[in-house]
Amino acid sequence: MKNPALVLGVNPAIQTMMGPIYQSGISNELLEYVGLRVGQITNCELCIGEAIVKAKDNPVSRERIEHVLSWRDSKMFDESEQVALELTEAITKLEHKYESVSDELWHKVEKCFTEKEKSALVLFISVMNMFTRINVATRQLTAEWA
Repeated sequence: MKNPALVLGVNPAIQTMMGPIYQSGISNELLEYVGLRVGQITNCELCIGEAIVKAKDNPVSRERIEHVLSWRDSKMFDESEQVALELTEAITKLEHKYESVSDELWHKVEKCFTEKEKSALVLFISVMNMFTRINVATRQLTAEWA
């Protein structure tokens, strides 16, 4: 199957939505880690591969990328990065339906991020989940979003 976003012509709208996320104050590096973690959880080989390719020329990013899967046990991520990765897992897995993002986790998120940054994180995680699910469902092994 072709990429549904291309078939329906909704890619420009998706890209328009991504602009404010990237301008929210959250570092692109953190968004890369979040996107990679979504890809790991949802088994999106394309997403994982792209994260590795983007980090290949940056030794610091590359080393940190290698620790995203085991972020809970790694000392490579600061508190806000850990909270963002925890939020990523909660939203992506949705193990407890509407209680998946606990009050305790929201308190951590509020401690580390502004309202604008929280909004950007939730939207980014959700959009990345959409991308990975489309890629997996339609067997997108190459970037065919343009």
